[in-house]
Amino acid sequence: MLSRLIGHGPIEVGKTILLAFVALIAAVALQQLAAARSDRTSGQADRAAVLTLAADFGKELTTYDYAHPDVQANRLAPLTTAQVQAQVKRAFPDLALYKAVSVGERPDAYLQTLVDGHARVLLQTRSNMQSEYVPPGTKASGLLLCDIRRERSGWRVSGYRWLTPVTEGVS
Repeated sequence: MLSRLIGHGPIEVGKTILLAFVALIAAVALQQLAAARSDRTSGQADRAAVLTLAADFGKELTTYDYAHPDVQANRLAPLTTAQVQAQVKRAFPDLALYKAVSVGERPDAYLQTLVDGHARVLLQTRSNMQSEYVPPGTKASGLLLCDIRRERSGWRVSGYRWLTPVTEGVS
C-alpha cells in the first residue's frame, strides 16, 4: 500500500519526499502569515485604544471647575493610574486660589511610540477658560506628553508633562 503512494523507483520516491517537504514549508509559511496578521490587527487595536485614551485624558485634564474638583477627579480616575490622579489633585489648591474654570476640547493626538505595553502620545490641547485673572473668552492651548501603560485592567495614563507653557489668548 505504501509503495503505491510513494512509488517504486528512486525518482518517484524522491518526488514524493520533495512534495512532502514543499507541503510542510507551505504549512509553516501559512502559519507565520496568520500570526503576523494577528499581530498587526492587535497592533492596530492597541494604537486606536491608546490614541482614544490619550485624547479623553487631555480633554478631561483641561476640563475643571475650582468649586467642584471632585468631578474632574472622578472623570480622570478610570483613565489614569493612582500616581497621575495624585499629580492632578496637587493642582486643586491653585484652581481654588484663581477661581479657575475650564472646558476642554478634544485634543489632537499623535502617537510617538507603541512598544511592549508602553506608549507615548503627544497632545495639542485646547480649552476655554475663565478666572478672575483672565479676560472673558480666553482660550488656552498647550502641548502635553502622555505616558501610557497597559495594565491588567487595560491601558492607563501613567504619567504626563506639559512640554510648553499653556498659552492664552482672547477670541
